[in-house]
Amino acid sequence: MRTLALVFFLLAPVAGQDLRPEHVVIVSIDGLRPEFYLGDYDAPTLKEMVRDGAHARLVESVFPSSTYPAHASIVTGVRPWKHGIVANTTWGESGATRDWYWHARDLKAGTLWQAAREKGLKVAITYWPSSVGAVADWVLGEIWDPEGKETARRLKDAATPGLLVELSLALGIPHERIADDKAAIDTFVSSAAAYVFRRYKPNLQFVHLLNVDDVQHKDGRDAPSVREAVRRQDANLARILRGIRTSGLSERTLVIVTGDHGFVDVERQLCPNALLKGAGLIETDGPRVRSWKALVRSSGGSAAVYVKDPADVSRVAEALSWGSVENGRRLYTVLGRAELDALGSHPEAAFGLDPEPGWAFSGALASRLVEGVPSVKANHGQRPDRAGLHTGFLASGAGVKAGVTLDRMRLIDIAPTVARLLGLEMGAVEGIPLAALLP
Repeated sequence: MRTLALVFFLLAPVAGQDLRPEHVVIVSIDGLRPEFYLGDYDAPTLKEMVRDGAHARLVESVFPSSTYPAHASIVTGVRPWKHGIVANTTWGESGATRDWYWHARDLKAGTLWQAAREKGLKVAITYWPSSVGAVADWVLGEIWDPEGKETARRLKDAATPGLLVELSLALGIPHERIADDKAAIDTFVSSAAAYVFRRYKPNLQFVHLLNVDDVQHKDGRDAPSVREAVRRQDANLARILRGIRTSGLSERTLVIVTGDHGFVDVERQLCPNALLKGAGLIETDGPRVRSWKALVRSSGGSAAVYVKDPADVSRVAEALSWGSVENGRRLYTVLGRAELDALGSHPEAAFGLDPEPGWAFSGALASRLVEGVPSVKANHGQRPDRAGLHTGFLASGAGVKAGVTLDRMRLIDIAPTVARLLGLEMGAVEGIPLAALLP
């Protein structure tokens, strides 16, 4: 009997380590940096996940290291050149628009939520980028009105019928007040995520929280206000975890917390469309583009250059090269097509632009290359291997070995890891499952 008991003990799974998850909740903290959970920030929930689960010291984003391209890579396991979300905002004949890639129809690669649905699993999407119109059980799509007038209506139209009203009544938060500011959005979204999990028990849930990113943009990478934003975001995460615990499913649930990019401070602004305009490659009508042969698409911390006629590529390259150095100092590096291919970025662009530290790009039709100051104190979008641009990753709960530290990983590794844990078929992906985490 003692021998049998010993065998049973040795073979029994350790709670939270070898038990395959039936539920996975992916929480994205926009602008998450590893020092928030490895440094002296007031983030007890994140640090508890470090202690009880697994985490990464550095997570490589994508290029551009921007919110929407990165979030698309999290759910597809491929880089922007394959999933099609190559910037935050959409592109029109006159350049970038004020509309973002809100809609799931813009994704050109298969997603985790599609794979889960194909297996018959229940899926909840709570304010995730590029999710409006996604086929899932409970969807609160991320969308707003750039004019700030009809955001409440757009949110209601982007949600599963009746869901937004249900959430507003259950949480006591009028949906007209959801989008007052990023902090208010996060309070609502985290409360909604906890409610949806507790009531509907989805097998796969996606949650996006915003305010840490917003504060770093406004005040700078290491401003005192960032510490307060991290503290509040940690409390939002704690709210989601309480919802999981009260559902009675915590032993069968894996929680993943990830970011999308880091941050670097910026002080000076480059307007490379001024070079193209000076070279006769852009014609304007006042402040607007009338026609163009080459045009810059800015992502803040980087830019892509589109050229309509291949015959003009050498002319564009000459203008960009001439402007890249001023008074003997380099302002930016021109990335050729081969370099963009290696980065998995901007498949239709002729060139990419990567700035020197402290510089940001604008797509404005300025009269000079160096003109004005950035509208933010810190940004992202640069090459993902730049110091400060790495983001974070934590995983705790069913299916993940506790005590594992990954020195490096990539955002594109998250989707195949979740697919492996839930038994999903993702097709061809660029990422690989994080074997060190798996039982």
